[in-house]
Order: sequence, then C-alpha cells, then structure tokens
Amino acid sequence: MGVELLNKLNLPQDLKRLTQSELYQLAREIRAQIIDVTSKNGGHLASNLGIVELTVALHTALQSPVDKIIWDVGHQSYTHKILTGRLKDFPTIRQYGGLSGFTKREESPHDIFGAGHAATSLSAAIGIAKARDLKGEKFAVLTVIGDSSISSGEAFEAINNIKTIKGPFIIVLNDNEMSISKPVGVLSDHITSLRYNQVYRKFKKKAEKLILKLPEIGKPLTVSIDKLLRRTKHLLINYFKIGVIYEEFGIRYLGPIEADNIPHIIGAIRYAQKAPEPVMIHVLSKKGQGFRPAEEDPTTYHGLGKFNPQTGEIKVSQTKSYTEVFGQTLVKEAQVNPKIVAITAAMTDGTGLCEFQKQFPDRLVDVGISEEHAVTFAGGLAVEGFVPVVAIYSTFMQRAYDQIIHDIALQKLPVIFALDRAGLVGEDGPTHHGVFDLVFLRSIPNMLIMAPKDVREMEQMLALAFQHKAGPIALRYPRGAVPQNSMPESPLLLGEAELLISGKNAKTTVIAIGSMVSLAYDVILESKLNVNLVNCRFLKPLDKAGLKKMIGTSQKVVTLEEGIKQGGLYSAVAELLLEEKISATLTGLGIEDTQFVTHGARDRLLIDCGLTKENLLASL
Repeated sequence: MGVELLNKLNLPQDLKRLTQSELYQLAREIRAQIIDVTSKNGGHLASNLGIVELTVALHTALQSPVDKIIWDVGHQSYTHKILTGRLKDFPTIRQYGGLSGFTKREESPHDIFGAGHAATSLSAAIGIAKARDLKGEKFAVLTVIGDSSISSGEAFEAINNIKTIKGPFIIVLNDNEMSISKPVGVLSDHITSLRYNQVYRKFKKKAEKLILKLPEIGKPLTVSIDKLLRRTKHLLINYFKIGVIYEEFGIRYLGPIEADNIPHIIGAIRYAQKAPEPVMIHVLSKKGQGFRPAEEDPTTYHGLGKFNPQTGEIKVSQTKSYTEVFGQTLVKEAQVNPKIVAITAAMTDGTGLCEFQKQFPDRLVDVGISEEHAVTFAGGLAVEGFVPVVAIYSTFMQRAYDQIIHDIALQKLPVIFALDRAGLVGEDGPTHHGVFDLVFLRSIPNMLIMAPKDVREMEQMLALAFQHKAGPIALRYPRGAVPQNSMPESPLLLGEAELLISGKNAKTTVIAIGSMVSLAYDVILESKLNVNLVNCRFLKPLDKAGLKKMIGTSQKVVTLEEGIKQGGLYSAVAELLLEEKISATLTGLGIEDTQFVTHGARDRLLIDCGLTKENLLASL
C-alpha cells in the first residue's frame, strides 16, 4: 500500500478536516509504513500496530503540541511520529543519526516527555498538569499507558497524587493484555476480566448501537457521551472492579472502547476534555493488529530485528547469545538445586527464562514492571534459605538501586543479580544502554561484581554465584552473540584476575573486563605485540595483589571496559596504582561520563566511544 493520502496532508493539522473513511484510510497507510520500515530497521512492531487507529483518533481530537500527549515507555510512538511531521524521516528510525525509537524531546515539540522505561508517564503528566493549573492555562493533558505499566509502583504513586490537579486530564489505558510477556498481578487480572465477562459482551453490543447514533465527528458529543456514561456506569462498577478502583481515586472511568474505533475514541476524548475531574478511557487493543504473524505471536514481534514484511520470517542469528547461555545454564543448575527461584520483571522471554518457566513454573516469578519489588521480594526468599536469581536488564536494574543497597547488600543477603544487556545495546539508544552498572554497583559494600569473557567463563561464574553465601553477586553480560575466538581458560577463583597473555618483560599491560577482553585478545595476537593481557573478571573485589604482580615492571597500563570509565574499571585501577605507588602511566578506554550515547548499530557506537582495534593499538 502506498502513502497517497499521507503524502498530501499537512499533519497533524489536516486530520480535523478528514472524513471518517479517510481517517481509516490514513490508518491503513500508516500501518503499512510501520511494517515496511520496521522490517528493514527492526524495532517495536506489535505494540505499534495495535494502536494506529487510537493514535489517529488522539491527534484528531486534540491539538498537539498545545494539548500535551505523553506516551508511557515511548516505544509505541511510531504512528505519533508519522502524524507529527516526521513521515519523511521515518525510514531512519533507530538508525544512527536518524529518529529515535522512543519519544525524544530534542526531536520534536510534539514529544512532550522523553521515555524508555515504563510507568513514568502519569507522574510526568501530573507534573505538567500542575504547572498548567498554576499558570492558569487550559490545555488538555493526555497520557497513554499500558495495562502492565499502570500496575507498576510509580504509576500508583502518581495516581495517589492525582487530586492535586484539575481537568482536562485524560488517562488512556491501553489494554492489550501484554507488556512484553503476559501481564501479571491482581490489577491486570481485573482489567483482563473485562474482555471475557459475558455481561460485558452483552453490554458492548448495546453500547455500540447507542454510540453509532451520536453526531458525526466535528459536532459536540459531550451530552451524548454523558448519557452513555450514566447509563453504563452502574453496570460497569457492579460487575467490574477495575472501575471501582480508579473511581475511588477520583478518576471518572469510561469504557471499554475498541482501540480501532476512531469515532468512539474521539467522542470519549471530547467528553473527557469537558470533565472537571481526571477521566480514564479504557481502550482494548490487539498487539500486532493488521499483520498476522505479529497478531499470532506478539511476544516475538514485540521488539525484533529485520524480517520479511510479506511472510513475517525473522532473520535469526545462528550464533548463541549470552542470554541463551544464561537460560540454559540456569535450567541445569535448577535441576539439581530445588532452592533456585528465578525472578523477572515482565521479561521472561527477553531474559532467556522461557525454558526455565516450562520446567519449573512454580519457581519462576514474573513480578510485572516492578523492579523495586523484584529485588526486595528476592531478599525475602533469601532470608528463608532460597537462592533467588533476579534476571533484569542492566538499564532497568537502575530503578531498584535503593532496594539493592538497603534490602540486600546491607543485610548481606545472597541474591544473584543477572544483568542482561550490559554495555551498549545498539538501536534502542540511551534509555536502554547498560553502561552504568559497574559504577553504581561498585560503591556498594558486600557486593561482588563479575563479568565473563566468553561462554565457558559465564558458566563458571554462575556456578560460583550459587556457591557464594556471603552476600549479593552481580553478573553482567552483554546483548548479542558470544565471542567466537578460542581464548585460554583457567580455573575461576573468587576475586582473582586471569593473566591471558604474558609478554616477555612487557612494558605495557592491558586490563580488560567482560566483553572487551575478546577485543584486546584479538588485537594483541594479530599484531604480535609484546604486551600483557589481564582478564579482570571481578571488579569487586578487585584482585589488587594479583594485578600488582601482573603489571610487574610495565611502564604503561591500559584499561578497557564497555561501561562508564569514571567510577568503573579505570577508576579502580587508578586507585590501585596510587595506593600501591606503582609508577606506570594509565590510559582508560571506556565510555565517558560527559554525555549519553546515542542510538545506532553497536559497531558504530563502539567507534564513537573509542572502543576499537585502532584506538587500542594507538594507546599501547
């Protein structure tokens, strides 16, 4: 399908002059664009396809950016970007120098609040609405939040504060029965029950007949919507607890409405704009709508790489990833240790725990998008003698920093933190790069931090983690394939570094950790350099005695890490050289703390950060 209508419009202004049939044609053209571009660039497909019509309706009913539309997480803003003047640049999405895959304030005045983590939209929206009220302005504030995000702790903290603002304030609850994995928790159960309750099904048919009698788009709909609300409110509240929950917070509840019903959504928004209190519009969407492979498997097509837009066939890497190795090793360990419990925050598939869930369903706990709870919950398990493994992406573990310190490390609880996606993650960009973990964990007492150089070392480190009872352990590993080179292996002993290459009276020693060990190993061997190479293995405790011996008489030390170097390995080695009065000069290759790393292919970002073969050679 082409973009015959899209190319003719001045968006979003021209939406308001389109007929209903033209709005649906526009939605079809946008859906085709999203499928085509995502098939080439990768990205978040299923979630975006599910809300094309919803987004068209939002921009038709509201006047962005005067009215503020805020997207939770920001990953499902593709239609929003197309409708706000970025159609021409849309083919660059997630590419280096192109559009971000998330909302980004620097990119457009229509991107009101940048986001990459879930459940932040309500807090931001309430802040914007409070500022509006203090300034005496009248614009509408609308946030789109998913059924899994709204059950998160931060979302409830925001709702608890919602009485501090006035209308128009609109919450669009995008109920698609999914986050990335299936949603969990009591609140999600209540929301899901609306879809399947027979009373609701009968009500829905009657409600649709009523709404179809409403005036056409563009005419006042307040009175008719208000009548509909009064007629259905008692029925909804009696049968469905979800309405009760939010009405108790002072939020008027309206819905459910199908997410692809443009006129119904427009009518609901225009009603909500006139309401004196906050209004929640509950919409039912279908992830992957309009693209059968994504409809049938929304988890796989949530966030993916390149695929065939005709068949949906995904181009799969043939090399094993660290995530797969983690999942397989954890299953093996759990088969012999019944005390192992795996914990994830709405990322069962992303953290490699699907097979674990199949084999040990009672020992896999998905807490939903609630990282803080995941960590303290793990502490409770540890107190009772279990072995909790908290598998969360590095970037999302940042959200539980206080819990790691206060609830786990302070009490020396043996919780294992498996930090997936450590380092640069590529096209998802600055909200998802896991570059801060070495720094924010290193300062915590009782914490043990390690990073593997390859598959074998990953397995050894997990085995060590299960034996360690003195406190928490953080195991960080990168996204993507494991190294294919054959590096030497030596026994893994707690807190000991490994001398991989020993030069004869070498004047330079390279100290690398995790993903950067393989790069240094290849560079030194290929260039036939007389250089020592140390695989640090443990950032905490740092092997001070071993490193001092390995550095020996070297006049130069170079550190190499895929993380922020200020406070990471570079800082740790600098402190060692100072404390031990080692006179060698120090060069640090890592990510600088002066700016956030943009989005783009990982290889390109490594060049920007100076983590390349050429830069390493120049520093030796």
